[in-house]
Order: sequence, then C-alpha cells, then structure tokens
Amino acid sequence: MEKQGNLMPGEIPLELMEKWGDHFFLWEEISPQAKKILGSDKFLLLLRKGDGLAPLASPGFPSSMIPEKVDEESLLKLAGERGIISGRDWKRFSPEEAPGAVVLYSLKLRDWQPGYLLVFYRKETVVDPERANPLVMAISYLLALFLLRQELARRTEDLSLLLKAANVIGSQLELDQTLDMILNSLASVAGVYTAAILIVDEGQNALRIRAQRGYFSEVTQIVIPLDKGITGRAATTGIIQVVNDVKSDPDYIKGAPGTVCEMAIPLKAEGRVIGVLDIESNQEGFFDAERQSLIVSLADQISLALYNSILYERTREMAITDYLTGLFNRRHFLELAQREVFRDERFGHPLCLAMIDIDHFKEYNDRYGHLSGDQALKDLAWKMKANCRKIDILARFGGEEFVILMPETDLQGGLTLASRLREIVQMELPITVSIGVASMEKGGSLSLEELLKRADLALYQAKEGGRNRVVAFKQD
Repeated sequence: MEKQGNLMPGEIPLELMEKWGDHFFLWEEISPQAKKILGSDKFLLLLRKGDGLAPLASPGFPSSMIPEKVDEESLLKLAGERGIISGRDWKRFSPEEAPGAVVLYSLKLRDWQPGYLLVFYRKETVVDPERANPLVMAISYLLALFLLRQELARRTEDLSLLLKAANVIGSQLELDQTLDMILNSLASVAGVYTAAILIVDEGQNALRIRAQRGYFSEVTQIVIPLDKGITGRAATTGIIQVVNDVKSDPDYIKGAPGTVCEMAIPLKAEGRVIGVLDIESNQEGFFDAERQSLIVSLADQISLALYNSILYERTREMAITDYLTGLFNRRHFLELAQREVFRDERFGHPLCLAMIDIDHFKEYNDRYGHLSGDQALKDLAWKMKANCRKIDILARFGGEEFVILMPETDLQGGLTLASRLREIVQMELPITVSIGVASMEKGGSLSLEELLKRADLALYQAKEGGRNRVVAFKQD
C-alpha cells in the first residue's frame, strides 16, 4: 500500500484490538461467505502486536485451541511451502490439537503484512488452499479499510465529511449498493450531482459504466475503449484528468446535457487501475482546488470500497458456482429449482428437467488424462449455455453429471432441447452424453425431489439402452 500522509497502516493498535473483541467486523462480513466456500467456520487471526502475533478468534472458536503466544518463525517453518499444519502439530502452539488440517494464509497488501489467517478444517475435508485466495485478499483490504477509517477520524474538521462518506461507502459489500452510496456521498460531500463509475473490463480492454447519475439514460449501454475519451485517458495513464472546458478537448465524449467541465479520477488497487470515477458539471470553474482536494481524498476511500466490493462479488459468485465450468453448483441449483417448482405449480405452467451424464467419462480420463477431462467438462458446459434460454437454470450436479431446469416447458420441448444438445455434443466434442428428461405438465403437481428422481430414472434407462441417447420418463 502506498503511503498517503499518515495513513500508512503499521501494526494493529492495541486499543483497536481490544475494541474489536468478539464482535470483530471481519467475522460478520466474511464468515458466512467463507463457510460456503471453504466448508469451515473456525478461523483464527494472528495480528501483529509489538514483536509478536496476537490471536483473535472467530465466534464459537474453541478456547482450548487458542494459543497464548505464537512464534512467527516457528509457525512459518511448521506450515512449510504449502502452508498446511497437521492437527497434531497444532498442539505445539495450543493446549489442544486441531481436529483436522490447519491452513495458514499470509495477509498482505503490497508491503503491509498485518499478520496471518488460520483456517481450521475437519478431518474429512479435502483441503484446497488456493480457493481461499480471494477471501484472504478481501480480509487484507478490510483490515486496511478499517485502519484508514480510524486514521481519518484524526484529520481536521474540514475532512469530517469525508470520514462520514467513507463509513457509508464501506458499510456495504454488495457492489451495486456500494456504488449507490458512493454517488450519494459525492453529492453530500462535494456537491457533485452528475457522476459515473466505470469499471475496467480487462477482457474487452474497455470501460463499462456500472452506475451513474445525471447522464443521458443511453449512456449506461456505452462501452468506452481505453484509448478513447477523457475517462479512457485517465484509465490508461493512471493520472487524474481535469478539463475545465470540454469543448477544447478532442477526446471529450458527450454524456450529460450542458457539460462545461469534466474530472476523471483513476481508481486504483494493487497498483493497477480498476475503474474510473467520472464527474461532469455545467458550472464554469466547478473543479477549484478545494473541490478537487475533497474529491481526490474521497476517491482514495472509493478505490478501497470498490475493490472490496468487487472481491466480495467474486467470493459470493464462487459460493454459488462450480469453479471449473462456471455453471451453478448443486446447492444453489436446488435453491433456485425449488422456487421455480413452486412458481410453475402455482401458476399452472409446465416445467421440464433434463439430467445429463458424460458417457464412459472415467475411461476418457484414464485414456487422455484429467486435464483433457476437465476441458471436456468445460466444453460441455459452454455448449449447454449456448443452446439454452436465459431463463433456463443450468448446473453441474456432481462429477460428470449436469442438469437443466426448463421453466414453462413441456416434455416435448424438453426432449427437443435435449436431442439437439446430444447431437451437437456428438458432432463437436470428443465425448457423447446420455440424457434423461422428466416433466411436470401444465396444471400438474410434482415435488422437486420427485422430478429429479424421474429424470434420474430416465437417465439410467438411457445408459442401459446403449448410451448416447435421450430417454423421457414414462409413468408405469
């Protein structure tokens, strides 16, 4: 983290640690998502205090496993390169050994390293250390954000509005709510009523407007290449752009009525531009030195809050999607499907479900290797997305098994989609699939469990019948 006046966080102040106690804000923000992603709600923070590391445990953490003192060198040596400590070895630090593996993550934000996060797993849990990386980064940013807020409280009275704005902006992890709060804060702090927040789309090498106030409504659909416009210039150079007369700037792109001047501030995190805060005004001389200072100071908080929200959005997406294929995972599919079954039953709509299984997938993996197997799973998921409607619910149900729930679709419609998908897979991929289809017809009543059971029976018949085929469930 770059030093900004006296805002560079050092060790965690003792008085703040005492204040956090059992109500530490990280547990409230992170724990629910972490439990979904990692399958564990037992965490321990080791934060720097003086020359040592002070433990701060999540709610419900067994007190018998909390160490009184931890030697950092011994901790790192025991964790090794993979960062995993066995439950038995944990007893070197605490009176009681851990039930399963303990994974060590270093909390780091550029040159700032406030301590470590320890995640305690159950014995039967398969540990994948890399899955927690976005979570660890989010915790580092939340720690930094919290400390920066504390430092802001010591600023002069002229900057008190900035502190209030930062508290409001950082109080939400939901990206859309964060952006709304940012726009509200700009109005209250700096008198800004025409503003837009653009986020860098690295895949398209462009800026996309995610939130705006005061612009033409069609502006939200605009994609601005990074080599275009005043905002593109800010994103590319990483330098604040202040244009007091937009008519004299050839890069100006009209976005709001009667604009006279524009200010574009690059929003940075981890040393790169993640977005641009764009402000326009129809008042001459609007961006005087005082207002620029206020906006730039607020932009520091906006950058942290924006990046934090982006990380949270990615973390939440990880909790509901399959990491390999990008489709919904089984748990989230069942939640969505249950609601859809209730809705279609209530309104008397038909509903169809297809269960898909890759034929002889184990043999395919054994012959071509697991990397090729993973690619086959991703390719199948892509074909499913490309051939289904937006209202269809797609998921990886487990292993090589997938499901498609088709709202307002009868059995014939489901069979048509399933047959088309089977043919496309056979022609375009090095695999084949068997598909079982079941439906709840118009005006019918069927539980989700029964619908899945019927589709599974039909899938079993497709396999027994020779595979690479579509079979519809038929009531005996």
